[in-house]
Amino acid sequence: MTLRALSIATLVAGSMAISLPVSAQEHSFKVSIPGNEESIAYQSVERFREVLAQQTDSSVEVQIFANSALGDQESSLEAMQTGLLDMATVETPITNILPELGATALPYIFSGRDHVKAAIDGEAGKKIEEMLLAKGLRVVGFLEGGFRQITNSVRPIVTPDDLKGVKMRTPGSALRIKIFNHYGANASPLPFSELYSALQTGVFDGQENPVIWVKSQRFYEVQDYLSLTNHLYTITYLLISEDKFQALSAEQQEAVMQAGDAAEAYSVELGTTADAEIVTFLKDKGMNVNEADIPAFTQASASIWTEWASEQPADAQELIDLITAARP
Repeated sequence: MTLRALSIATLVAGSMAISLPVSAQEHSFKVSIPGNEESIAYQSVERFREVLAQQTDSSVEVQIFANSALGDQESSLEAMQTGLLDMATVETPITNILPELGATALPYIFSGRDHVKAAIDGEAGKKIEEMLLAKGLRVVGFLEGGFRQITNSVRPIVTPDDLKGVKMRTPGSALRIKIFNHYGANASPLPFSELYSALQTGVFDGQENPVIWVKSQRFYEVQDYLSLTNHLYTITYLLISEDKFQALSAEQQEAVMQAGDAAEAYSVELGTTADAEIVTFLKDKGMNVNEADIPAFTQASASIWTEWASEQPADAQELIDLITAARP
């Protein structure tokens, strides 16, 4: 920028500052979302934005960027830690900076939504918040990612044996790959943005995600079977860079956390509704839907917990113990 242009910009900014009312915008936060506008994360962050605007008289603005427009989840974590990004929602890739958080993604560690709430509202949630804060990230809310189900184009999945030889796409998580290979699948990671095409062309036979993704990403067009396994619950972390959070006034900080609570509650409402309504929608779209043998999957998963925890720092086993202790 030339000196003249800089001077003009300074004058314009100064005149605006003089003319704006006290309640004018003071902070503007960009939030990166991996999914589209139909995702639970996006809709929940919209609720966060609405409540925050009400609580702060619009002095804190929130701009939402869907479909990883600001970068994927891995790069979002790094960008928040370095102050280049304000906020983001992050799911499985959280284990890139804290492998111990894989404890929340162990198969069947959560028995239901009541168990999830008891854990994250209790000692387990407090420990997770402390661990992330040490990494420069503050948890604004634990959003529902949903219980994950399996879709594929080979056969209905009733027991783990039915996964033998099935080419399964997973997120970039060593634990998730371990889980599905343990069940007998041929599992490997792939970026989410490439998944529809990979299913369509047969590069992968199947994938696992909450049903809301099966609808929003139109996987029903390229998958024949939906098996309700509920094999794990995805926590979506709504995070803010701690440096950005500390730049707010005490009143604004409180408003951010209250808005996070509202977004968290709304996400659970969306997830609960999705489980009931979207399965019907997918049946109507021609998918074959079956209930999996949960006891068989649970039994097959027991050794995964022990093996995984033995490879992690002590915090991992402590987190497992805190989550299981919160079981209703």
